[in-house]
Amino acid sequence: MQWVTARWVTRMTVRFGVPLAILGVCVVFLGRQVPSDVVENLPQQLAGISALQWGLAALLTAGSFFAVAQYDVQAHRTLGTGVSDTHARISGAVGIAIGQTVGFGLFTGALARWRMVPDLSVGKALKLSALVSLTFVVAWGCATGFVAALLPAPPWTTTLSVVAFVLLPACGFVLFWWPTVRIGRHRLPLPSLRVAGAILFWASLDMILAAAALWVLLPAGTLPFGTLLPLFMVALGCGLMSNTPGGVGPFELVLVSALAKDADASLLAGIMAFRIVYYAAPACIAVLVMLRPLRARTAVLRTGPGWVALPRSEAQALTQNRGWITPDYGAPMWPTAQTVTLFTDPVRPADHDTLTHVRAVARSHGRCPMIYKSGARLAHAARRAGWAVLHLADDAIIETRDYTVAGPARARLRRKMRAAEKSGIRIQCQAMLDPDAARALDLAWQVQNGGARGGSMGRYTPAYVQNQWVVSAFRGSDLVAFATFHMGETDWCLDLMRNGDDAPDGTMHALVHQAIQDAQAAGAARVSLASIIACPDTASAAWRWASQKAVQFAGGTGLRQFKSAFAPRWVPRYAAAPSWPALVLGLADIARTIRAPDPLLTEDAKFAHQEDENYELASRKAA
Repeated sequence: MQWVTARWVTRMTVRFGVPLAILGVCVVFLGRQVPSDVVENLPQQLAGISALQWGLAALLTAGSFFAVAQYDVQAHRTLGTGVSDTHARISGAVGIAIGQTVGFGLFTGALARWRMVPDLSVGKALKLSALVSLTFVVAWGCATGFVAALLPAPPWTTTLSVVAFVLLPACGFVLFWWPTVRIGRHRLPLPSLRVAGAILFWASLDMILAAAALWVLLPAGTLPFGTLLPLFMVALGCGLMSNTPGGVGPFELVLVSALAKDADASLLAGIMAFRIVYYAAPACIAVLVMLRPLRARTAVLRTGPGWVALPRSEAQALTQNRGWITPDYGAPMWPTAQTVTLFTDPVRPADHDTLTHVRAVARSHGRCPMIYKSGARLAHAARRAGWAVLHLADDAIIETRDYTVAGPARARLRRKMRAAEKSGIRIQCQAMLDPDAARALDLAWQVQNGGARGGSMGRYTPAYVQNQWVVSAFRGSDLVAFATFHMGETDWCLDLMRNGDDAPDGTMHALVHQAIQDAQAAGAARVSLASIIACPDTASAAWRWASQKAVQFAGGTGLRQFKSAFAPRWVPRYAAAPSWPALVLGLADIARTIRAPDPLLTEDAKFAHQEDENYELASRKAA
């Protein structure tokens, strides 16, 4: 216990002592650069600032804090707190006003946010504060480097500009390929590219307005705004890194050192007035606002359809990928790093309102709206609304009413089934009797095939397949293959197919054939054998080449040959997004998610998540 206490004392000494030491050093250097008579004239110069200057500075400060408040909006969307944008703006402005003035913004800002929003836990408030601080530092570095490269700036800022030109694309690459930070068992989502762009915009606007507030308080003709802006941004960053209260010391030292020849009482008076307008006044207002925290949301249960009631049972794959169903539209939503995607089709008939709904849901999560593997009706509505629409895949559909193995179209299927029958395999339906054997078969299959895909495709766990229709093949007592099917009210959909090296030829054909017959007996109108990649325009050489590469990326042409043996009806499926760049980004993100999926939830976490998939908590006003 004594060792722990000593460690804590050391950490606190460093945490509080270093900023105070930096402040002391800065005061010493400022004392050398600013003559004593300049300090004596400060009160007179401060009184000489006109009411117009004070008023303009106050307006610019209000604009800057409006931009500041948007940081928290984006952070809440990233973390999925469910806090409204209005509450996020107010608590964010209060947290930043307190944090930037008192210092140690990570902790003081978190406490202020926790006080303002009763729905937040202390841990969530700390995450928000950390995310806001981290993203602002990165945005500051990028924006300052670009501004210093474009506007007159001291030569020593060249290094910062070079770093910014490297940092911006590097951050974009990291946010796309590694969208989640995992520390032990904790999972912290990083901002999407859309959120990162918004943060960069609002941070740049914030700093421009803050610099303008300082500029109007300086004596007329001190220096052009284009010259002050990069100096201000560098000084702001130095104050931020020092962690001193309000950045006091480093901020003044940078400005005074850069303008040493003009370091008279009027310059220092302008900086002091800026401190009053931009730091002291907002902090005082924030303290008053904190006396009355925001009202907590009233939880309203909004139930939606269950997964079985969806038009296409394929959407049930989202139960393994943090998907949910929106209550109002019965839309199966799939969150990826960059998008919130409507996967397949909603319960409500697809129309323009559905697109508006998808936009709103995606916006609330700080991601791009996307539609993936929809039917023709929703694709037509998206095209009429001006969205970019792409024929992405073809779904292999078996109509159970007309299904039979007779006829020339299914001659290959009959040959495969005869081969399986001669091998002596035994087929068992509905129950997976030995989960350990199934898991071993799945692991062996992954070794042979390079791992299981995720995202819109299922991955084997006993809990995941327990609600599916499972068809297994045995040779003697050994499990050699199995296939699983999602079951909906009107359709079934092929999900997992696993077979070992010792599975006889035709085994998988026999399993799927058996499942189609089972669906027929259960009254399902159709069975989907899932989709294959389609060529959007067979007349275009570029599209043919891209489709061929996509098929190779997805695992070759074997699946099409397998499904064609059942002579299915090929139904086109579409992807759509509000613009072509958004569609390209969304498809790339979905491809990344499928190819390199997130680790599966633990069984307990999975069940806890699924308990609230079919409802949402909203404020009474929203409901």
